[in-house]
Amino acid sequence: MNYKDIAQALQEPFPNGTVQFPSSSKRQAHIPVQVYINRLEKVAGEHWSWTIIGEPMIVEADNAVIVKGELSILGAKRGGMGFSHYVRGKDSKSVSAFKNAVNAAESDAIRSACDKFLMGWSDLAPYRDWGSNAGIDINLNNRTEAIPEKDVERVCQRCAKKLTDVDQLFLEVNRIKLPYCTEHVPKHLIKKT
Repeated sequence: MNYKDIAQALQEPFPNGTVQFPSSSKRQAHIPVQVYINRLEKVAGEHWSWTIIGEPMIVEADNAVIVKGELSILGAKRGGMGFSHYVRGKDSKSVSAFKNAVNAAESDAIRSACDKFLMGWSDLAPYRDWGSNAGIDINLNNRTEAIPEKDVERVCQRCAKKLTDVDQLFLEVNRIKLPYCTEHVPKHLIKKT
């Protein structure tokens, strides 16, 4: 088996139903990490490996963890970086939540590295701005999966103004699911640090 054959097989479209659509309008359509690992095992077998680079980085101000890793396939290497939030505390539930956040960040890093091997591109292109770029050679003709309607624009439930990117980020950082602009977020929902 050579790298060109493996790379071509890795880039084949996944079966219909593989792409998942999160309920949160802030997150994008994605392919679960298990699907990528399954494809790597089936196509590359013993010729792939995943290595974590360094220790997880903790961004205390954002209660976030970042994991870096490297995916190697027959000597070709691609890096990936993953990110996840965690719950701060000293009890056993917080420790468990932190471990889960590290695992989630590692999964995100693996997906990131697989993306650099062009895995999942034909599946995700319909949901990405870059998917219609003429400079990217992706065959979408054999994709039959239905593309869901775009998420309805979120508006503040108090003033009905469209939420800005800043509003969306503020809600995400504070883990607020209800749509409020930053001006109208109830004080009791704002995370205390």
